[in-house]
Amino acid sequence: MLNLLKTDLKRVFKDKLFLILCIIAAAFAIFNPLVYKLLFAMVDMVEELDMAIDAKTLCFTSFSPGNNLGLIMPIFAALVLCKDFSQGTIRNKIICGKTRTQIFLSMLITCAIVMCVVMFFHGILTLLFSRVFFEYQAAPFTWGSLGYMLLSFGLEMLVYVFMAALLTLLIVWSKNAGLAVVLYVAVNFLFVIFGSIVGAAFMFVDPSKWSYRLLEILNDANLFMSTVIGSGTSYNLQQLLCVVLPVGIGTAACILLGIFFFKKKDLK
Repeated sequence: MLNLLKTDLKRVFKDKLFLILCIIAAAFAIFNPLVYKLLFAMVDMVEELDMAIDAKTLCFTSFSPGNNLGLIMPIFAALVLCKDFSQGTIRNKIICGKTRTQIFLSMLITCAIVMCVVMFFHGILTLLFSRVFFEYQAAPFTWGSLGYMLLSFGLEMLVYVFMAALLTLLIVWSKNAGLAVVLYVAVNFLFVIFGSIVGAAFMFVDPSKWSYRLLEILNDANLFMSTVIGSGTSYNLQQLLCVVLPVGIGTAACILLGIFFFKKKDLK
C-alpha cells in the first residue's frame, strides 16, 4: 500500500498539470487582494472600506470550494487521476497484486494530499500578499490570534479531505474526468443554491425561535458555503461540530460508497 501511494504521489507531482495548478493558485493569491485594493482606491471612502476587510478575511475566503481555485482545482485533480483509467494503469496495478480497496485508498490519499498542499500554498500566499495592502485584522494580533489562525488552517484542510473523498468517489464511479468534474460542480452548485436559500430565510425568521437556530446550524454545516472558518476570533462548540461532523460523516460515506462502486466496476 505504501509503495503504491508513493508511486501515485510521484506521478502526480511530476505531472505538468500540477505545475500549472500551482501557477494558477499563485496567480489567484496575488490577483484577488490586488483587485480589492484597486477597487477601494477608485472610491472616496477608502479608509472606511479598508476597515471593512482585512487580510484574514481574504485568506480564509480564498479556501471557499464554491469559487475561484476551489472550483478550478478539482478539474486538474480529475484530469490527473483519471489517467489511471485511460492509460490502463488500474489494470496493471491489479495484475501486480494490488486490491481494489488499496488502489482506491491510494487514489483518495493522493487526491487529498494534492488538494491540501495546493490550497494551503494558495491560502498562505494570499495571506502574505494581502498583508501588503491590509491589516491582518482590526484587533491586535495575539497568541490567541495565532492559535485561532492555525486551527482555522487545520479545519480548512479537513474540509478539503472531504472534497477529495467526494471527487475520488465520482472519479471511480464515472471513470471519466469530464463527467466527474461535471458531477462535482453540480453537487457544489446544489449546496451553494441551498445555502443561498437558507441565507435568505434568515431575514424572515424571528431570531428567538428554534427554526432560526436550525437555519443557523444548516448554514454553518454547509461546507460548500460555510463562513464559520476564519470569520471570528475564537470557536465555540457548535461551530466546531458544524465543521467536524459533516466532514467526518461525508468523508466516511464517500469512502464506503467509493470502495463499493470500485469493486463492482468493470475495468475493461
